[in-house]
Amino acid sequence: MKKILCMAAIVLISASCIAQKSNVRKAENLALAETPDFAGAREAIKEALTNEETKDQAKTWYIAGMIGYKQNEAEYIKLQLGKGGTDYNVRGNAVLESYNYWIQADKLAMTPVYDKKGKAKYDTGTRRKIADKMVEYYEHRELVYYAYNLWEKQEFTKAYEAFEAYISIPDLEMMKEKRYQDRLVRDTTFQDICYNAALAAYNAKMYDVAIADFRKLIEQNIKPVQAGQFIYQSYINNSDSVAANAWLDECINRFSDNSWFMQNRINNLVNSGRMDEALVYLDKAIAADPQTQYLLLKGSILDMQQRFDEAMKVYEGALKVEPDNADLWYNYGVVYVDIANQLNEKAAYMNAKDYNVARVEITETFKKALPYFQKAYELKPDEYTYKHQLRSLYYRLGMQKEYDELAD
Repeated sequence: MKKILCMAAIVLISASCIAQKSNVRKAENLALAETPDFAGAREAIKEALTNEETKDQAKTWYIAGMIGYKQNEAEYIKLQLGKGGTDYNVRGNAVLESYNYWIQADKLAMTPVYDKKGKAKYDTGTRRKIADKMVEYYEHRELVYYAYNLWEKQEFTKAYEAFEAYISIPDLEMMKEKRYQDRLVRDTTFQDICYNAALAAYNAKMYDVAIADFRKLIEQNIKPVQAGQFIYQSYINNSDSVAANAWLDECINRFSDNSWFMQNRINNLVNSGRMDEALVYLDKAIAADPQTQYLLLKGSILDMQQRFDEAMKVYEGALKVEPDNADLWYNYGVVYVDIANQLNEKAAYMNAKDYNVARVEITETFKKALPYFQKAYELKPDEYTYKHQLRSLYYRLGMQKEYDELAD
């Protein structure tokens, strides 16, 4: 009885195996038919990809990939014969599908099978067929066109998958032969595709992936400054300010001729209230490139810290270089206003006699600001802040005529 049951089990297993191999053949025939049925082919192969008898066979996965290959080919032929425009979404999706199947097919083809003598055998024939078709995909760039179409629809995650599949082809194990490498050109167009792949990851909010990809671009000197900027922004989007600032420090040294990284580092320090550290970075920035914006910011920080004499020296030096810069004149005047306001705060706690003396000094200090505000307004008469502050100063000093003349 047991022998009968055992034989029945063997028959069932064999029948199952035959059925799945039949499905593989059916899928192949439907895909290769003169009038192919790609939907039917996919349905036929589906069960074979998971069945224990066929899921570990390279041919199963090769035929699964062949379905997408033939569909892409059919779309291309239709275009060449003038039978309507090609659908890059259909073609691209078919190519990406077959690419994924063929990666698995190659893995299985190169998994050793040992004969009775223990000798390893490999399915090199399947590998060669896949490699030849992968080169076609690389040269024809359907995956790239597909990625750009997905980008336009803001399907960035899928776009990244398509870009990455294309980019990976030259580095596949099956592509190591010289006859393949000679055809897998990595020119400036390829570099642009690599950059756009990293951008797709960034737009898909896959920030860790984007950081890794942009770092590779920097190593290959592909748009390194832009890549560095996106790495910084990815850290910010990941709420990792420590890594973001550490990256800025690295880029300040790496890209010393680009001010973007230094400016963001300084802004971060200022926004977090770390003014002394900001001044250290400002001095480095000024030493490398004495931009007016650096000098204005340094003067403003020194003024805020009530280091008034130092702030004035910064503005004096800057005005020697840019005597017609309205912002420098205005900021210089602000220093005198801040000094006067400080004196005014101290005077509030004085007795009447000392207060009267202090008022004279306060007024004289406000008067010192006047020519700087006037010059700023003269250089930029349309700047509301300059006009408003000048009018306020006229009012404070009792200069009614000048105040009225500056009315809106």
